[in-house]
Amino acid sequence: MGMRIERAAATIVAQQANMHRKQGAPAMKVDEFMPHADKPEMTLEQAMEMYQ
Repeated sequence: MGMRIERAAATIVAQQANMHRKQGAPAMKVDEFMPHADKPEMTLEQAMEMYQ
């Protein structure tokens, strides 16, 4: 039950953050507000962009 509550709260916070972000700023994701959730693995394309 704890993770469901954390996801619900993170959804609300992400929505609020995206409503008030500056124009052109990347959208926040729900996972960014869930400290106890497993982070999604990085794709090969993301890794290549990061290290260029």
